Amino acid sequence: MSWLLRCINAPRAPVVVALLVLLGALALRIADPSAVSRLRDFAFDSYQRIQPRLYNPETPVRIVDIDEAALQEYGQWPWPRTIVARLVDKLTEKGAVVVAFDAVFAEPDRSSISRMVRDLVAFTDPETVQKLAAAVQDNDKVLADAMAQSRVVTGFGFDVKGTGKPPRTFHGVAFAGDQPSQFLPQQGGTVKSIDILEAAAKGNGSVNTDVDSIVIRRVPMMFRVVGYEGLFPALSIEALRVAQEASTYLIKSSGASGEISFGEKTGIVAIRTGNLEVPTDARGRLIVYDTGHKEERFISARAVLKDEVPAEKIEGNVFFVGTSAIGLKDLRNTPVQDAVPGVELHAQLAEQMLEQKFLSRPDYADGAEFLYLAAIGLLLVVLLPRLSAGKMSVVATVFIGVGLAVPWFAYSKHQLLFDPIYPPVTFAAIYVVGTALAFMRTERERAEIRGAFGMYLSPDLVEQLARNPSLLQLGGELREITVMFTDVRGFTTISEQFDPHGLTRFMNRFLTPMTDLILGLKGTIDKYMGDAIMAFWNAPLPVERHAARACDAALAMQARLAELNQEWKAEAEAEGRKHIPVNIGVGLNTGPASVGNFGSTQRFTYSCLGDDVNLASRLEGQCKTYGVGIIIGRKTREEVEDYATLEIDLITVKGKTEPERVFALLGDAAVAQTDAFRALQGCQDEFLRLYRSGAFAEALEMIRTCQAAAETAGWRQTYYEMMRGRLDALIDDSPVDWKGVYVAKDK
Repeated sequence: MSWLLRCINAPRAPVVVALLVLLGALALRIADPSAVSRLRDFAFDSYQRIQPRLYNPETPVRIVDIDEAALQEYGQWPWPRTIVARLVDKLTEKGAVVVAFDAVFAEPDRSSISRMVRDLVAFTDPETVQKLAAAVQDNDKVLADAMAQSRVVTGFGFDVKGTGKPPRTFHGVAFAGDQPSQFLPQQGGTVKSIDILEAAAKGNGSVNTDVDSIVIRRVPMMFRVVGYEGLFPALSIEALRVAQEASTYLIKSSGASGEISFGEKTGIVAIRTGNLEVPTDARGRLIVYDTGHKEERFISARAVLKDEVPAEKIEGNVFFVGTSAIGLKDLRNTPVQDAVPGVELHAQLAEQMLEQKFLSRPDYADGAEFLYLAAIGLLLVVLLPRLSAGKMSVVATVFIGVGLAVPWFAYSKHQLLFDPIYPPVTFAAIYVVGTALAFMRTERERAEIRGAFGMYLSPDLVEQLARNPSLLQLGGELREITVMFTDVRGFTTISEQFDPHGLTRFMNRFLTPMTDLILGLKGTIDKYMGDAIMAFWNAPLPVERHAARACDAALAMQARLAELNQEWKAEAEAEGRKHIPVNIGVGLNTGPASVGNFGSTQRFTYSCLGDDVNLASRLEGQCKTYGVGIIIGRKTREEVEDYATLEIDLITVKGKTEPERVFALLGDAAVAQTDAFRALQGCQDEFLRLYRSGAFAEALEMIRTCQAAAETAGWRQTYYEMMRGRLDALIDDSPVDWKGVYVAKDK
């Protein structure tokens, strides 16, 4: 599996896999399994549904339909042969050119009176029976006489259980080129009409269509039968032979004059009878060029028998006699329509031959499609790594479009059939597979970049950069942000107890949870400075209540540090070394700053610059001076008025000329609502009032009360001890111009 993943991630994997897809498609096209040919047939069927052959009512081909009305009038099929004989007579009298039966009269007529009287032998004397039989003409003889006066084509079928003599042939067969028998479909047995009817007919044709398919797309024009010499025609072409009074079929195959086959036996090309030449496929099959079911073709047998059809609708037409009655189950599926009467297929084939309208799949089609597939497929493979995704999609779309448009043009304008599915599907597969692998590799590289940048930037920034790489340029914007600086107190002393590897592990254990808390509250890590962290909120993406989120992060960091100290203490005791508690100072300030990419064109970082940023750093430095964990500036305090904050001083920090009110952050809004905090806040306010008014002695006395309130509120600090020392110094040396502002001596 790892080998496969390495192969997929290789730089040339898209090209290699796309080439393998092409080679596989070419191999499959050479094999041409049934699934591929069915797909091709489905496409050709779709063409005919979109643009079927136009029905021409002037074409002299009609159907005498043994429909529901005829069955209701004359009873169930098969009818007595006398009725069939009357039907033939009616059509002949009114000028029918040929009457072809899409039926097989395989047994003598059981309803014939001459046969029925023979059954009376058991009940009367034989002489009487013989006289009755001689007095009544046999029904089959009646039909044979009618056929003899007309041009009738009887039907025969193929059945592996068929026995007896083969169907009678009324034609000769000549051929040009290779012997056609080797290409024609071979049948195992036949079922034919009785001899008396065959002898009276002028032709004999197969009523079978395509026995290999549910949808009739191709109908053989010639058959051969195992064990018998000669070739047997289809009903449609035999009817037209009889109509022309032709005596011969000429079959043109590969190797004939004018046919280029390069020495290969490629099959049958065409079948000619009389003046009609019918192009076929290699197996002598005519492709059905379907119009769909047309009622105009049909004349009810009832109407013919009752003389309700004008002579002009019969005269000069070739008639196929068959049934559309559902109960007789002679229904077929065609490319355009399902459940079409089988006799209509024979009629449509005859129409095609008379109109000389044929669909053709040229013998060079397979080779042309293979070469086109190989050439364009290889071009796609070559272009895949050289073009951008957008350009490649355009090229692939063009090739796929050409693969769809050219076959449609060939069909609609020239009735030629070329595969419109296999080449475009192959091109699409090459494009999709190659593009998908390239995309996977790009995503993997992007993930690696995200992982690398995620070590330094917030996930939001990494995602934004991944979506919009144009942000990776020098420059920034002015935004209001909340900035955080943190630092470990007494880090030098702490680091002395570790070797370099131990110190690295210690810092990772400290920085990882602190970073997680900052990022989890939508903060952006600006940088790590040894044991210090710089972060900010509300950039690069807007963060609602960013000052509150920064305060929540600072409080969570202090709480998590308390847990870490417990873990480190237990580890130190287990190792027999002294535990040095780790404390951090956090400075927060809110204000406008320039945020963006700063540095050089070779290397830059996403950071923030501004006066309020510097102030945040100074506030973090004062955490050590004032002995508190978190100090926030005035602007931050204004954004979180509901949080538990105490004003601790008015100071002028290094680099500033104006004093800044600074506040200690003790807790969130819930802490601010406690009685202990409110009591502490009251004490602190009174302490600051005395301190700033110059009542240093009274302020010193107030410290004891404040310390007690701080203990009750759970505020851990050394702030009041520091202020006690400052007040002692002020009492000893009170400044003349005291304004309550302390000037910081350290950063």
